[in-house]
Amino acid sequence: MAQRDAQWGSLMTYGVLFLCHANVCRSRLMEHEFRAAEKAEGDERWPAASAGVAAAVGHSPCEEVVALAAESPLGARSRRADRGAVQLDHGLLQEAGLVITATRAERAEVALLLPAMRSRTYTLREAVALAQIEPLTAATRTGATPGDVLTAFAESLDRHRGSVRAENKTSRSHWLHRRGRADDVDIADAHHRRARDHQRALRTVQVETIALHAQLSAFAQRLQLLGS
Repeated sequence: MAQRDAQWGSLMTYGVLFLCHANVCRSRLMEHEFRAAEKAEGDERWPAASAGVAAAVGHSPCEEVVALAAESPLGARSRRADRGAVQLDHGLLQEAGLVITATRAERAEVALLLPAMRSRTYTLREAVALAQIEPLTAATRTGATPGDVLTAFAESLDRHRGSVRAENKTSRSHWLHRRGRADDVDIADAHHRRARDHQRALRTVQVETIALHAQLSAFAQRLQLLGS
């Protein structure tokens, strides 16, 4: 608990929690890219953090993630970029306003750990796809806080849940040939696969995370206009 408090700070219910299996690769890069996108727009509205459902606590991020992070405006040694892996627990979920996972496996772990979070939990590709179906809507509210916006965004995604079909990958060959399909909501763990597969998966994480942040920002602007 002390490690979590020292490395996360106060996430409250305003932040986005990114999850993968071990918190050394995909979720770490999601956190970094989301925070970089926030910094590019000015003040941090939605704090980002990450964890793993089966993390080796304290494990360093993979070298590929560190290299990709170095290319962003935050740099390789930005806040929390070089911290150790964090294990998901009940408290972290309670503090999150939106939970984004790499795959349906982590999404299922969240539902088991805290069923009430199901309506706020999506895979990264699922969330981006749901937000593209039609302009997300929310009830007009004057003076909405960043936390209100995040809650409304999650609720809007939940209303479209089920509109995105998932592929069931049953073999390595299937994973290699189906990884680019638009109806695949997972970003599989390629950490121990060939280098080009690993790099491709991480590039997908970058693209999808930037898209998610853009969608959330656009949603916040629409909500502000409706409430003005």
